[in-house]
Amino acid sequence: MIFDADKIVNEILTIDEFAKKLRVSRSTVVKMIKQGRIIPIRLTKAKKTHYRIDTIEIQRLKSFEVHKASIGEK
Repeated sequence: MIFDADKIVNEILTIDEFAKKLRVSRSTVVKMIKQGRIIPIRLTKAKKTHYRIDTIEIQRLKSFEVHKASIGEK
């Protein structure tokens, strides 16, 4: 993943927009949500659920990746 966490402005993004920022596929973002690596905002309206993701999750994700590398996980 390639991104500059220092240049992030807080925004609320759709899954597709978030995937584009991370330069990964939509399915990768969905998988990361299911794994608990990304915490989405859940919006529900008339039996339909939509997810949004705060860009702060990019910084949190980057911290997670740095921590994994420091303890030797892949």
